[in-house]
Amino acid sequence: MIPLFLLGILFLAVMSVIAVLGGAVMKLFGFRYQSVGSIIVFFVIAAIISYPIGLVAQTLPKVLLHLGRLSKNAAVLLYIVLDTIATAFGLSIVDYYMESVSATDLSIIVVSFLLSFLGMEDIEQKPKGME
Repeated sequence: MIPLFLLGILFLAVMSVIAVLGGAVMKLFGFRYQSVGSIIVFFVIAAIISYPIGLVAQTLPKVLLHLGRLSKNAAVLLYIVLDTIATAFGLSIVDYYMESVSATDLSIIVVSFLLSFLGMEDIEQKPKGME
């Protein structure tokens, strides 16, 4: 079993790569920051804040699909919209309180939209408890 410490380091490494790439994309749309460390902290805190809403964004489309209320394409579209909103919410909150970064609304929406594709799981996989 992998020690918790190593999992924490792995999490920070992955988040750092995502943060640097996300920061580069956001910079094209007006994102400003004081240091690379600021970008990493920005994305890590935003991920923590948006995590609870992101769970709803992942689960709701799957449940509606398996109940027959949505088609597969509609479920995918709903996931992308909900996850984009969840991520944008987290990024906006952190942007508001963190003085070392400044993100435009457009940069937040664009990176949130792109990150929604990275987090997309198999939409046809049944949610836990519905097996």
